[in-house]
Amino acid sequence: MKLILSNTFSRKKEQFSSQQEGRVSMYVCGITPYSFSHIGHARVYVTFDILHRLLKMQGKDVLYIRNFTDIEDKILDRILQPHTGIEPKINTFVEPFINDFHAGLTKLNCLPPTHEPRVTETIPEIIDLIERLITRGHAYTVSGDVYFDIASYPEYGKLSCHPLENMIAGSRVDVADQKRNPGDFALWKGNVEGLYWNSPWGYGRPGWHIECSAMISKHTKTLDIHGGGADLLFPHHENERAQSEAGFGCELSKYWLHVEFLLMNKEKMSKSLGNVMLMKDVLEKNNPMAFRFLMLQHGYNKSLSYSDEDLQAAGKAFARLNDLLWQSESIDSVDLMSVVTKQDSTFITQAFDAVSDDLGTAKAIALIFENIHEIKQSLKSKQLVKSFCEHFLGLVFAKPIEQEITSEMHELIAERELARQQKDWKRADDLRDQLARLGYLVQDKK
Repeated sequence: MKLILSNTFSRKKEQFSSQQEGRVSMYVCGITPYSFSHIGHARVYVTFDILHRLLKMQGKDVLYIRNFTDIEDKILDRILQPHTGIEPKINTFVEPFINDFHAGLTKLNCLPPTHEPRVTETIPEIIDLIERLITRGHAYTVSGDVYFDIASYPEYGKLSCHPLENMIAGSRVDVADQKRNPGDFALWKGNVEGLYWNSPWGYGRPGWHIECSAMISKHTKTLDIHGGGADLLFPHHENERAQSEAGFGCELSKYWLHVEFLLMNKEKMSKSLGNVMLMKDVLEKNNPMAFRFLMLQHGYNKSLSYSDEDLQAAGKAFARLNDLLWQSESIDSVDLMSVVTKQDSTFITQAFDAVSDDLGTAKAIALIFENIHEIKQSLKSKQLVKSFCEHFLGLVFAKPIEQEITSEMHELIAERELARQQKDWKRADDLRDQLARLGYLVQDKK
Protein backbone atom coordinates (compact mmCIF):
# COMPACT_ATOMS: atom_id res chain seq x y z
CA MET A 1 0.00 0.00 0.00
CA LYS A 2 1.69 3.16 -1.19
CA LEU A 3 1.57 6.42 0.73
CA ILE A 4 2.81 9.56 -1.04
CA LEU A 5 3.68 12.70 0.94
CA SER A 6 4.94 16.16 -0.01
CA ASN A 7 8.28 16.41 1.79
CA THR A 8 9.18 20.00 2.63
CA PHE A 9 12.86 19.06 2.90
CA SER A 10 13.15 17.62 -0.64
CA ARG A 11 10.53 19.98 -2.11
CA LYS A 12 8.86 17.06 -3.88
CA LYS A 13 6.35 14.28 -3.39
CA GLU A 14 7.92 11.04 -2.16
CA GLN A 15 6.76 7.54 -1.42
CA PHE A 16 6.71 7.12 2.34
CA SER A 17 8.65 4.36 4.05
CA SER A 18 9.16 4.12 7.79
CA GLN A 19 12.49 3.40 9.44
CA GLN A 20 11.05 0.41 11.31
CA GLU A 21 8.79 -2.10 9.59
CA GLY A 22 5.23 -1.71 10.82
CA ARG A 23 5.98 1.27 13.08
CA VAL A 24 5.75 5.00 12.40
CA SER A 25 6.95 7.82 14.66
CA MET A 26 5.35 11.25 14.13
CA TYR A 27 5.81 14.52 15.99
CA VAL A 28 3.51 17.49 15.41
CA CYS A 29 4.20 20.83 17.08
CA GLY A 30 1.32 21.64 19.39
CA ILE A 31 -0.09 24.90 20.67
CA THR A 32 1.34 27.50 23.03
CA PRO A 33 -1.56 27.63 25.54
CA TYR A 34 -1.67 31.34 26.32
CA SER A 35 -5.14 31.91 24.80
CA PHE A 36 -8.03 29.97 23.31
CA SER A 37 -7.31 28.02 20.13
CA HIS A 38 -8.39 29.44 16.77
CA ILE A 39 -9.60 27.74 13.60
CA GLY A 40 -6.11 27.85 12.07
CA HIS A 41 -5.06 25.41 14.79
CA ALA A 42 -8.06 23.25 13.92
CA ARG A 43 -6.97 23.01 10.29
CA VAL A 44 -3.48 21.82 11.24
CA TYR A 45 -4.63 19.10 13.61
CA VAL A 46 -7.47 17.86 11.41
CA THR A 47 -4.84 17.40 8.67
CA PHE A 48 -2.56 15.33 10.86
CA ASP A 49 -5.54 13.40 12.18
CA ILE A 50 -6.17 12.25 8.59
CA LEU A 51 -2.56 11.09 8.33
CA HIS A 52 -2.78 9.42 11.74
CA ARG A 53 -5.95 7.55 10.68
CA LEU A 54 -4.48 6.52 7.34
CA LEU A 55 -1.35 5.07 8.95
CA LYS A 56 -3.39 3.18 11.55
CA MET A 57 -5.75 1.83 8.88
CA GLN A 58 -2.72 0.56 7.00
CA GLY A 59 -1.86 -1.49 10.06
CA LYS A 60 0.97 0.70 11.38
CA ASP A 61 1.82 1.02 15.05
CA VAL A 62 1.86 4.82 15.27
CA LEU A 63 3.85 6.72 17.89
CA TYR A 64 2.15 10.13 17.65
CA ILE A 65 3.64 12.89 19.82
CA ARG A 66 2.04 16.35 20.08
CA ASN A 67 3.35 18.81 22.65
CA PHE A 68 2.24 21.80 24.67
CA THR A 69 4.72 24.70 24.77
CA ASP A 70 3.86 25.87 28.27
CA ILE A 71 7.05 27.89 28.86
CA GLU A 72 7.02 30.90 26.55
CA ASP A 73 7.21 34.69 26.82
CA LYS A 74 3.49 35.18 26.12
CA ILE A 75 2.62 32.89 29.01
CA LEU A 76 5.20 34.23 31.45
CA ASP A 77 4.36 37.85 30.68
CA ARG A 78 0.71 37.26 31.53
CA ILE A 79 1.41 35.24 34.64
CA LEU A 80 3.73 37.92 35.99
CA GLN A 81 1.22 40.75 35.57
CA PRO A 82 -0.04 41.37 39.11
CA HIS A 83 -3.36 42.86 38.01
CA THR A 84 -4.48 39.55 36.50
CA GLY A 85 -4.81 38.02 39.95
CA ILE A 86 -3.29 34.77 38.67
CA GLU A 87 -0.78 32.98 40.88
CA PRO A 88 2.66 32.69 39.29
CA LYS A 89 2.14 29.05 38.44
CA ILE A 90 2.08 27.93 34.86
CA ASN A 91 -0.38 25.07 35.29
CA THR A 92 -3.01 27.32 36.80
CA PHE A 93 -2.80 29.64 33.83
CA VAL A 94 -2.55 27.20 30.89
CA GLU A 95 -5.03 24.52 31.99
CA PRO A 96 -8.20 26.30 30.73
CA PHE A 97 -6.61 26.78 27.31
CA ILE A 98 -5.44 23.16 27.14
CA ASN A 99 -8.93 21.99 28.11
CA ASP A 100 -10.41 24.22 25.42
CA PHE A 101 -8.01 22.76 22.84
CA HIS A 102 -8.90 19.20 23.81
CA ALA A 103 -12.63 19.96 23.76
CA GLY A 104 -12.42 21.43 20.26
CA LEU A 105 -10.46 18.51 18.81
CA THR A 106 -12.86 16.06 20.46
CA LYS A 107 -15.79 17.79 18.74
CA LEU A 108 -13.86 17.55 15.46
CA ASN A 109 -13.37 13.81 16.10
CA CYS A 110 -9.58 13.94 16.11
CA LEU A 111 -7.92 10.84 17.56
CA PRO A 112 -5.73 11.55 20.62
CA PRO A 113 -1.95 11.33 20.24
CA THR A 114 0.15 8.72 22.01
CA HIS A 115 1.95 11.32 24.15
CA GLU A 116 1.36 15.00 24.95
CA PRO A 117 4.54 16.20 26.67
CA ARG A 118 4.82 19.65 28.24
CA VAL A 119 7.93 21.78 28.48
CA THR A 120 7.52 22.13 32.24
CA GLU A 121 7.87 18.34 32.50
CA THR A 122 10.99 18.24 30.31
CA ILE A 123 13.51 20.56 32.01
CA PRO A 124 16.04 17.75 32.81
CA GLU A 125 16.04 16.60 29.17
CA ILE A 126 16.47 20.20 27.98
CA ILE A 127 19.48 20.74 30.23
CA ASP A 128 20.97 17.40 29.14
CA LEU A 129 20.66 18.28 25.45
CA ILE A 130 22.22 21.74 25.95
CA GLU A 131 25.16 20.15 27.77
CA ARG A 132 25.60 17.72 24.88
CA LEU A 133 25.65 20.61 22.40
CA ILE A 134 28.27 22.51 24.43
CA THR A 135 30.44 19.38 24.74
CA ARG A 136 30.21 18.72 20.99
CA GLY A 137 31.22 22.30 20.15
CA HIS A 138 27.83 23.43 18.82
CA ALA A 139 26.91 25.82 21.63
CA TYR A 140 28.61 28.44 23.81
CA THR A 141 27.84 30.45 26.94
CA VAL A 142 27.69 34.22 27.32
CA SER A 143 26.97 35.72 30.74
CA GLY A 144 24.54 32.99 31.80
CA ASP A 145 22.96 32.59 28.36
CA VAL A 146 23.64 29.65 26.06
CA TYR A 147 23.53 30.01 22.27
CA PHE A 148 23.60 27.54 19.41
CA ASP A 149 26.43 28.29 16.97
CA ILE A 150 24.88 27.94 13.50
CA ALA A 151 28.34 28.11 11.88
CA SER A 152 29.20 24.80 13.58
CA TYR A 153 26.44 23.01 11.68
CA PRO A 154 26.94 23.12 7.86
CA GLU A 155 23.41 21.73 7.24
CA TYR A 156 21.83 24.81 8.77
CA GLY A 157 19.29 26.47 6.44
CA LYS A 158 18.67 23.49 4.15
CA LEU A 159 15.18 22.73 5.46
CA SER A 160 13.85 26.27 5.01
CA CYS A 161 16.24 27.23 2.17
CA HIS A 162 17.86 30.01 4.20
CA PRO A 163 21.56 29.88 3.17
CA LEU A 164 23.96 29.80 6.12
CA GLU A 165 26.40 32.21 4.48
CA ASN A 166 23.69 34.90 4.29
CA MET A 167 23.13 34.66 8.03
CA ILE A 168 26.81 34.79 8.95
CA ALA A 169 27.64 37.61 6.53
CA GLY A 170 27.93 40.91 8.36
CA SER A 171 28.29 39.20 11.70
CA ARG A 172 29.30 41.53 14.51
CA VAL A 173 29.59 41.42 18.28
CA ASP A 174 27.08 43.59 20.09
CA VAL A 175 27.88 44.79 23.62
CA ALA A 176 24.36 43.87 24.77
CA ASP A 177 24.14 40.66 22.75
CA GLN A 178 27.51 38.97 22.38
CA LYS A 179 26.50 36.31 19.88
CA ARG A 180 29.12 35.05 17.44
CA ASN A 181 26.71 35.25 14.50
CA PRO A 182 23.45 37.17 14.08
CA GLY A 183 21.63 33.89 13.38
CA ASP A 184 22.74 32.16 16.59
CA PHE A 185 19.72 31.41 18.75
CA ALA A 186 19.20 31.02 22.50
CA LEU A 187 19.13 27.56 24.04
CA TRP A 188 19.03 28.89 27.61
CA LYS A 189 18.10 32.38 28.79
CA GLY A 190 19.81 33.33 32.03
CA ASN A 191 19.20 36.19 34.47
CA VAL A 192 15.45 36.24 33.81
CA GLU A 193 12.87 37.57 36.23
CA GLY A 194 9.91 35.60 37.48
CA LEU A 195 9.72 31.89 36.79
CA TYR A 196 13.04 30.14 36.34
CA TRP A 197 14.88 26.89 36.86
CA ASN A 198 18.36 26.08 38.13
CA SER A 199 20.94 24.87 35.62
CA PRO A 200 24.73 24.48 35.23
CA TRP A 201 24.75 28.04 33.83
CA GLY A 202 22.75 29.56 36.64
CA TYR A 203 19.07 30.32 37.06
CA GLY A 204 17.11 30.81 33.85
CA ARG A 205 14.69 29.17 31.47
CA PRO A 206 14.91 27.35 28.14
CA GLY A 207 14.75 28.97 24.73
CA TRP A 208 11.79 28.17 22.50
CA HIS A 209 13.38 25.85 19.94
CA ILE A 210 15.29 23.55 22.30
CA GLU A 211 12.04 22.59 23.98
CA CYS A 212 10.65 20.51 21.10
CA SER A 213 13.95 18.73 20.51
CA ALA A 214 14.04 17.68 24.17
CA MET A 215 10.40 16.58 24.21
CA ILE A 216 11.03 14.40 21.17
CA SER A 217 14.13 12.90 22.78
CA LYS A 218 12.07 11.57 25.69
CA HIS A 219 10.42 9.10 23.31
CA THR A 220 12.69 8.73 20.28
CA LYS A 221 15.88 10.26 18.85
CA THR A 222 14.76 10.10 15.21
CA LEU A 223 11.35 10.52 13.57
CA ASP A 224 9.66 9.32 10.43
CA ILE A 225 7.46 12.43 10.16
CA HIS A 226 7.74 15.90 11.67
CA GLY A 227 4.92 18.33 11.05
CA GLY A 228 3.21 21.56 11.93
CA GLY A 229 1.92 24.80 10.49
CA ALA A 230 3.77 26.55 7.68
CA ASP A 231 4.59 29.44 10.02
CA LEU A 232 6.90 27.13 12.00
CA LEU A 233 9.18 26.23 9.09
CA PHE A 234 11.59 29.08 9.91
CA PRO A 235 13.04 29.62 12.34
CA HIS A 236 11.49 27.01 14.62
CA HIS A 237 11.79 23.82 12.58
CA GLU A 238 15.12 24.87 11.09
CA ASN A 239 16.53 25.42 14.57
CA GLU A 240 14.96 22.24 15.89
CA ARG A 241 16.56 20.19 13.14
CA ALA A 242 19.97 21.79 13.72
CA GLN A 243 20.16 21.31 17.48
CA SER A 244 18.71 17.77 17.45
CA GLU A 245 21.02 16.48 14.74
CA ALA A 246 24.04 18.27 16.20
CA GLY A 247 23.26 16.93 19.66
CA PHE A 248 22.41 13.32 18.87
CA GLY A 249 24.34 12.78 15.62
CA CYS A 250 21.40 11.37 13.67
CA GLU A 251 18.72 12.63 11.30
CA LEU A 252 15.83 14.23 13.19
CA SER A 253 13.15 13.38 10.64
CA LYS A 254 13.00 11.83 7.20
CA TYR A 255 9.80 13.61 6.14
CA TRP A 256 8.66 17.14 6.96
CA LEU A 257 5.03 18.19 6.39
CA HIS A 258 3.66 21.71 6.71
CA VAL A 259 0.04 22.82 6.63
CA GLU A 260 -0.51 26.14 4.91
CA PHE A 261 -2.31 29.12 6.43
CA LEU A 262 -6.02 29.40 6.99
CA LEU A 263 -6.81 32.95 5.88
CA MET A 264 -9.76 35.11 6.84
CA ASN A 265 -11.16 36.58 3.64
CA LYS A 266 -7.68 36.29 2.07
CA GLU A 267 -5.91 37.93 5.04
CA LYS A 268 -3.81 36.23 7.71
CA MET A 269 -5.57 36.00 11.07
CA SER A 270 -4.26 38.69 13.38
CA LYS A 271 -5.41 40.22 16.64
CA SER A 272 -4.45 43.64 15.30
CA LEU A 273 -6.88 43.14 12.40
CA GLY A 274 -9.55 41.77 14.71
CA ASN A 275 -10.17 38.78 12.45
CA VAL A 276 -9.19 35.87 14.73
CA MET A 277 -11.96 33.28 14.91
CA LEU A 278 -11.82 31.02 17.93
CA MET A 279 -12.38 27.31 17.46
CA LYS A 280 -14.85 27.12 20.34
CA ASP A 281 -17.05 29.89 18.91
CA VAL A 282 -17.22 28.38 15.42
CA LEU A 283 -17.93 24.87 16.72
CA GLU A 284 -20.64 26.09 19.10
CA LYS A 285 -22.53 27.83 16.31
CA ASN A 286 -22.04 25.19 13.62
CA ASN A 287 -21.95 21.44 13.23
CA PRO A 288 -18.29 20.50 13.91
CA MET A 289 -18.53 17.96 11.08
CA ALA A 290 -19.37 20.80 8.69
CA PHE A 291 -16.09 22.50 9.65
CA ARG A 292 -14.14 19.26 9.31
CA PHE A 293 -15.82 18.64 5.94
CA LEU A 294 -14.77 22.11 4.77
CA MET A 295 -11.15 21.43 5.72
CA LEU A 296 -11.23 18.12 3.84
CA GLN A 297 -12.46 19.83 0.68
CA HIS A 298 -9.10 21.61 0.31
CA GLY A 299 -5.50 20.44 0.01
CA TYR A 300 -3.53 20.94 3.23
CA ASN A 301 -0.46 22.38 1.46
CA LYS A 302 -2.35 25.28 -0.12
CA SER A 303 -3.63 28.38 1.64
CA LEU A 304 -7.36 28.32 2.36
CA SER A 305 -9.41 31.48 2.61
CA TYR A 306 -12.17 30.88 5.14
CA SER A 307 -15.61 32.49 5.07
CA ASP A 308 -18.92 31.84 6.82
CA GLU A 309 -20.51 31.32 3.41
CA ASP A 310 -18.08 28.53 2.59
CA LEU A 311 -18.76 26.89 5.94
CA GLN A 312 -22.51 27.03 5.34
CA ALA A 313 -22.06 25.48 1.90
CA ALA A 314 -19.89 22.71 3.38
CA GLY A 315 -22.53 22.14 6.03
CA LYS A 316 -25.22 21.65 3.40
CA ALA A 317 -23.03 19.22 1.44
CA PHE A 318 -22.26 17.24 4.57
CA ALA A 319 -25.96 17.22 5.57
CA ARG A 320 -26.80 15.75 2.18
CA LEU A 321 -24.31 12.94 2.78
CA ASN A 322 -25.45 12.51 6.38
CA ASP A 323 -29.11 12.14 5.34
CA LEU A 324 -28.10 9.41 2.92
CA LEU A 325 -25.77 7.43 5.17
CA TRP A 326 -26.62 7.85 8.84
CA GLN A 327 -28.94 4.83 9.00
CA SER A 328 -26.59 2.46 7.15
CA GLU A 329 -24.56 -0.15 9.02
CA SER A 330 -20.79 0.31 9.11
CA ILE A 331 -18.30 -2.22 7.81
CA ASP A 332 -15.45 -3.00 10.20
CA SER A 333 -11.98 -1.74 9.39
CA VAL A 334 -10.61 -5.14 8.35
CA ASP A 335 -13.35 -5.73 5.78
CA LEU A 336 -13.06 -2.15 4.56
CA MET A 337 -9.31 -2.46 3.98
CA SER A 338 -9.81 -5.70 2.06
CA VAL A 339 -12.08 -3.78 -0.32
CA VAL A 340 -10.19 -0.50 -0.74
CA THR A 341 -6.84 -2.15 -1.39
CA LYS A 342 -8.10 -4.29 -4.26
CA GLN A 343 -6.71 -3.33 -7.64
CA ASP A 344 -10.05 -2.68 -9.32
CA SER A 345 -11.74 0.42 -10.69
CA THR A 346 -14.45 0.94 -8.07
CA PHE A 347 -14.82 4.54 -6.91
CA ILE A 348 -14.21 3.62 -3.26
CA THR A 349 -10.81 2.15 -4.19
CA GLN A 350 -10.08 5.31 -6.16
CA ALA A 351 -11.05 7.39 -3.11
CA PHE A 352 -8.62 5.41 -0.97
CA ASP A 353 -5.89 5.95 -3.57
CA ALA A 354 -6.67 9.68 -3.50
CA VAL A 355 -6.25 9.92 0.29
CA SER A 356 -3.04 7.89 0.02
CA ASP A 357 -1.70 10.41 -2.50
CA ASP A 358 -0.61 13.29 -0.27
CA LEU A 359 -3.83 13.24 1.79
CA GLY A 360 -5.99 14.01 -1.24
CA THR A 361 -9.24 14.21 0.71
CA ALA A 362 -10.75 16.76 -1.70
CA LYS A 363 -10.53 14.29 -4.57
CA ALA A 364 -11.92 11.49 -2.40
CA ILE A 365 -14.97 13.61 -1.50
CA ALA A 366 -15.46 14.58 -5.13
CA LEU A 367 -15.45 10.88 -6.14
CA ILE A 368 -18.12 10.15 -3.56
CA PHE A 369 -20.43 12.87 -4.84
CA GLU A 370 -19.78 11.91 -8.46
CA ASN A 371 -21.12 8.46 -7.61
CA ILE A 372 -23.99 9.59 -5.41
CA HIS A 373 -26.60 7.91 -7.66
CA GLU A 374 -24.91 4.51 -7.29
CA ILE A 375 -24.66 5.03 -3.54
CA LYS A 376 -28.38 5.73 -3.31
CA GLN A 377 -29.21 2.57 -5.24
CA SER A 378 -26.87 0.15 -3.47
CA LEU A 379 -26.94 -0.80 0.21
CA LYS A 380 -23.41 -2.22 -0.12
CA SER A 381 -22.15 1.08 -1.52
CA LYS A 382 -23.78 2.99 1.33
CA GLN A 383 -22.05 0.75 3.86
CA LEU A 384 -18.67 1.12 2.13
CA VAL A 385 -18.90 4.89 1.80
CA LYS A 386 -20.05 5.37 5.38
CA SER A 387 -17.20 3.23 6.67
CA PHE A 388 -14.67 4.99 4.43
CA CYS A 389 -15.82 8.40 5.66
CA GLU A 390 -15.73 7.30 9.29
CA HIS A 391 -12.40 5.45 9.28
CA PHE A 392 -10.35 7.54 6.83
CA LEU A 393 -11.98 10.98 6.86
CA GLY A 394 -13.03 10.99 10.52
CA LEU A 395 -16.59 12.09 9.76
CA VAL A 396 -19.36 11.26 12.22
CA PHE A 397 -22.89 10.62 10.96
CA ALA A 398 -25.94 11.07 13.18
CA LYS A 399 -29.69 11.28 12.98
CA PRO A 400 -30.59 14.67 11.47
CA ILE A 401 -31.96 17.16 13.96
CA GLU A 402 -35.59 17.89 13.24
CA GLN A 403 -36.21 21.62 13.50
CA GLU A 404 -39.66 23.06 14.00
CA ILE A 405 -40.56 25.68 11.42
CA THR A 406 -41.51 28.76 13.42
CA SER A 407 -44.46 31.05 12.78
CA GLU A 408 -42.01 33.66 11.48
CA MET A 409 -40.78 31.16 8.89
CA HIS A 410 -44.35 30.32 7.85
CA GLU A 411 -45.09 34.03 7.37
CA LEU A 412 -42.02 34.53 5.18
CA ILE A 413 -42.84 31.41 3.14
CA ALA A 414 -46.42 32.58 2.64
CA GLU A 415 -45.23 36.06 1.68
CA ARG A 416 -42.83 34.54 -0.85
CA GLU A 417 -45.55 32.33 -2.31
CA LEU A 418 -47.77 35.39 -2.75
CA ALA A 419 -44.93 37.20 -4.53
CA ARG A 420 -44.53 34.22 -6.86
CA GLN A 421 -48.25 34.22 -7.66
CA GLN A 422 -48.01 37.93 -8.47
CA LYS A 423 -44.93 37.17 -10.60
CA ASP A 424 -42.82 39.51 -8.45
CA TRP A 425 -39.75 37.37 -8.96
CA LYS A 426 -37.29 39.82 -7.42
CA ARG A 427 -39.32 39.97 -4.20
CA ALA A 428 -39.58 36.17 -4.18
CA ASP A 429 -35.81 35.82 -4.62
CA ASP A 430 -35.13 38.34 -1.86
CA LEU A 431 -37.37 36.42 0.54
CA ARG A 432 -35.71 33.14 -0.41
CA ASP A 433 -32.31 34.70 0.35
CA GLN A 434 -33.64 36.01 3.67
CA LEU A 435 -34.78 32.51 4.58
CA ALA A 436 -31.38 31.13 3.57
CA ARG A 437 -29.63 33.56 5.90
CA LEU A 438 -31.85 32.24 8.69
CA GLY A 439 -30.71 28.71 7.91
CA TYR A 440 -33.60 27.46 5.74
CA LEU A 441 -33.32 26.24 2.18
CA VAL A 442 -36.48 26.73 0.11
CA GLN A 443 -36.95 24.60 -3.00
CA ASP A 444 -39.84 24.86 -5.46
CA LYS A 445 -40.82 21.42 -6.69
CA LYS A 446 -43.80 19.99 -8.59
